[in-house]
Amino acid sequence: MPSEEKLWPSRLFALVYAAGAVLMGGYALWHYLMGDYGQITLPALLTLLLAGATLLRLSHHPQRYLSAYLVLISAYLLIAVEVAQLEGGAGLWLGLPPVLAFLVLPPGSAILLNVLLGGLWLVLLVSPEQAGELAMAYLVLTLLGALAGGEQARQRDLLEATRPHDDDCDALRASAIRERLAQEFIRARRLDQRLSVLVIQLPQLDGPGDAYDRLTRRQCLRRFAEVTQHGCRAPDQLGHLDDDLFWLLLPDTGENGALMVRQRLLDAVERLALPGGDGLSCRVALCAPHDQESLSTFEERLGLKARLLRESTT
Repeated sequence: MPSEEKLWPSRLFALVYAAGAVLMGGYALWHYLMGDYGQITLPALLTLLLAGATLLRLSHHPQRYLSAYLVLISAYLLIAVEVAQLEGGAGLWLGLPPVLAFLVLPPGSAILLNVLLGGLWLVLLVSPEQAGELAMAYLVLTLLGALAGGEQARQRDLLEATRPHDDDCDALRASAIRERLAQEFIRARRLDQRLSVLVIQLPQLDGPGDAYDRLTRRQCLRRFAEVTQHGCRAPDQLGHLDDDLFWLLLPDTGENGALMVRQRLLDAVERLALPGGDGLSCRVALCAPHDQESLSTFEERLGLKARLLRESTT
C-alpha cells in the first residue's frame, strides 16, 4: 500500500490495531469468567496476532504493511468461527467481511478477495432459502466499495497532480516553478521590471551514482531548501527541477542584487552541516532575460546554464 502513509499515519493504524487487541483480550476474558473454557483458545490467539500486528505497524520494517493482512485474517477467523455459530441472525453479518477488506486493503486487492471468498461467506453465514437475495446484496456492497475506492484513488491522483510543492523538500515542483517563471517573465515585461534567476546545482546529488542513499539525499535536499528559503524574500520562489537542480526566481531584482543573493547562498551552504558531518557544496549561475527575448529562448538559456554547471569541475 504505497500511498497509505499519506492518508493515515502509522500511529493511527497502530492505535486501531491495539484497540482491537484489547477488545479481543476482553472477549477471551469474558469466556473465562463465564466458564466457557473451550471458547478461549481462538480469541486468545487472535489477541496475540493483533498485538503482533500493532508492533509490526509501529516498526520501520519495509514490510510493515503486512500488519493489515494480519488484522484481516484475525477478523475473518473470528467471523467464520464465532459469528457462523449464531442461530438465525448470522446473515446480518454478511456485509462485514467486504467492508473490512475495503478498509484495510487497496481497492484492487479488496475486490479480488471479496469475489474469491463470496461463496464461502454465503455458505457459512446464510441459510439456503436466503442465499439468492443476500448474494445480490453482497455483490452490490462489493461494487459500492469498489466505486468508493476508485473515487478515492482518483481524488488522490488529482491532488498529487495539482499539488505545487515538491515531495522531497520545501520547494515548488518542476511544473509549478516553470509556470511561476512564465508568470514572472510576463509580469516583468509588462511592468518594465527586472527579473533574475539563479540556477543552482548540487554536485553531490548529480545522477544515480551519487554518494548518498535515498534517505540521506532527501535530508540534504530539505536542509538545502531550508537554508535557501531562510535567506529569501517573500516574493522569491525556489523550485526543484531535477535531482540535483534548482531554480531560484528573484522578481524585481537586478544583476547586483542577484549576485549578493548568490554570495549569501554560497556562504550559507558552506556552513551547512549534514548527517555524518559531511558538507554540501553547490554551484550557482545567474541568468536574466535580455531585451526582446522570448520566454522559450530564456528557458533554453536556463537549461544551457544547468548543463554547463553539471559539466563544470570547480
